[in-house]
Amino acid sequence: MKSLIRERRAWEIAPLPEDCLIQEIETSLSCSHAFALVLARRSQENWRGLIDPGLASLHSPFDILDMEKGVARLSRAIEEKERIFIHGDFDVDGLTGAAVLYQGLLPLLPPGTLKVEVGDRAHGHGLSRDFVHRAIDEKFSLVITVDCGISNNEEIAALREAGIDTIVTDHHVPSTTLPQAQAIIDPHRSDDSYPNQHLAGVGVAYKLIAALHEKLGRPAPHHFLDLVALGTIADIVPLADGGEVENRALVREGFSLLTRGEGSSLGLRVLMKKLSINPKRITASDIGYLIAPKLNAANRAGDPKVAFLLLTTTVPQRAEYLIEILLDYNRDREIAQKDLIAQAEEQLAENGANPYEDGIIILAGKYWNEGILGLAASNLTDRYRVPAIIISQGDQTSRASCRSVDGFDLADCLSTHSHLFLQYGGHKMAAGFSIANETLPELQANLLSYAAKQGTGLRSIPLRTIDAVVTVGEVDMRLYTNIRSLSPYGPGNPDPLFLLRNCTFNDLSLVGARKQHLKGAVVQDGLSLPFIAFRMGKHIGAFEQAYSPSTSDTKTHGASLVFRARFDEWRGSVQMEVADLVID
Repeated sequence: MKSLIRERRAWEIAPLPEDCLIQEIETSLSCSHAFALVLARRSQENWRGLIDPGLASLHSPFDILDMEKGVARLSRAIEEKERIFIHGDFDVDGLTGAAVLYQGLLPLLPPGTLKVEVGDRAHGHGLSRDFVHRAIDEKFSLVITVDCGISNNEEIAALREAGIDTIVTDHHVPSTTLPQAQAIIDPHRSDDSYPNQHLAGVGVAYKLIAALHEKLGRPAPHHFLDLVALGTIADIVPLADGGEVENRALVREGFSLLTRGEGSSLGLRVLMKKLSINPKRITASDIGYLIAPKLNAANRAGDPKVAFLLLTTTVPQRAEYLIEILLDYNRDREIAQKDLIAQAEEQLAENGANPYEDGIIILAGKYWNEGILGLAASNLTDRYRVPAIIISQGDQTSRASCRSVDGFDLADCLSTHSHLFLQYGGHKMAAGFSIANETLPELQANLLSYAAKQGTGLRSIPLRTIDAVVTVGEVDMRLYTNIRSLSPYGPGNPDPLFLLRNCTFNDLSLVGARKQHLKGAVVQDGLSLPFIAFRMGKHIGAFEQAYSPSTSDTKTHGASLVFRARFDEWRGSVQMEVADLVID
């Protein structure tokens, strides 16, 4: 099916699961047929766990390779009152992970023996040589990394030579050679059989604290799950993978804490209040589009320590003060982001490049703001549906942020060209690297060749998946309630999408401050439901052209509606949130 309003967007209906499984789910849950179909599609073996994973879905932290070693070394450090230096990455995943480790260890150590650094963009991701020198000069005996370290072989070797042990907690894909650390806790290790490879960095850090508490006979540290939920959603890791639902359980329990006004982070709760987020209705979108950008603004346009201090403060007035600083950073970030995206678009036009033909976007600019590169790459990836690599050229070296689409593995791509980089790392969908300027032309040529070899799938229109075909009569409070039980949504557990065929549209009107939204009613077989189409006001003509309900004409294009089930608080009824208008 082809979109009538969005260029280069096409849809397919997901294959039907077996009827017996759909019937089993429908009977067991007394749920709607459409919901049973969605659930059967997503998990054939563990559909009950997908609805309500609960804490029982959490695996033992000791199932992760090297966890025993890490806990043993940490226990010894606590017993001998050693000085411990935590180094976390500067994005929300690293910040929350560092906060969990810091708050988890603080009550177990004497004052002045625990220090945290969250890094900054000036030194890049991971451990820096400056950090190594400080750890040595300040006589620390143990370093713990969070959301980094798996590729810091040289830095960890230097620490070891100085008599400092390192515990690596990370979730990035390792290279062929692992660092010489006391323990390397990373579920992405090829020799690790942990069931959930998709833990975020904060998830791995939480597992270390959970294992330590278990070893010491202390209660499970579930109060940290507010921060785990924040970092997990912000890092866009899969919440579910078939029957594997541990990340979904972590996020769901974290949301439960926030709903009750509980959790380890007072600063997070004060920030939610400042942003007018209702804790009883918190969603993954609130995290992804409101909270995380404010925290990330610290590393893009200011000092990441401000965000860390907010997440760990216990004083309401201090939280208010730190939030004001973050909001100032965010305003600066918004200005810089718009400027960089405009420059990138201008360069793309000047180069005469065709992203659809090339299968990839590669742009570079002198002294581009490194804190905004990832945002610009995400913007271009969303717009053109191809991988985007945005590079900031310095005097001698350059740094890049990369974002991808389904079907293009960035981690594999960068690994293939690892000999060209000074440093690199990341996931399938997001990565980064640093490189000598003289190597840039060779890299660009190689990347274009690599993208071409991925086949025409990247250059064709990507297909998006519809969960089920429904009728207006099926879109009721029962379906909405069923669907809500699948929240929070995210990668691996997306917000269900439905298709409504052969419908007409009544009472179309433009709403919003700039008339950018479209609302109206969808009619099918004499039944009607309200709909809202955000940012589709400019496409009102497509809705009017698709059908002419004011005349005796029947359908003119055979258009259908792709939508999500929502609840209109003002009307007190279910409504459709339009995702697209399509034709077969």
